[in-house]
Amino acid sequence: MKMFVILSHKLSEIQIQEINQRFKIDDIVYLPDSLQKIWSNIPPSGEWQEDFLREIKNWLSKQLKKGDKLIVQGEFGATFCLVQWLKKRGYVVYYATTERKVIEEQLKDGTIRTNRIFQHVNFREYPAG
Repeated sequence: MKMFVILSHKLSEIQIQEINQRFKIDDIVYLPDSLQKIWSNIPPSGEWQEDFLREIKNWLSKQLKKGDKLIVQGEFGATFCLVQWLKKRGYVVYYATTERKVIEEQLKDGTIRTNRIFQHVNFREYPAG
């Protein structure tokens, strides 16, 4: 069984550990570079176009086998569209949850510096529509 990862970044070591322990995955598969570039650069302007995901869907159609799982997270519309498409085909799809910590520091000049720390909590299955 494989875990296909469709994110704009690589998994962290903590995420990889969870995948291996929780899902008993044989292989973690990232998008090929050309498709990763598409996923990471969905145009922010204009209307949604189904063509945005055409190549990714074609590749997944050839790669996915029964029982494979996916992690999908990215531009909101692209994520929504791809998760729906995958779930209609019977695949289990997950997203990463995070805990956000905000640290504020008041500087000598009276301004406030804010640091945001995101820490992986777990993978959660997308709910049925």
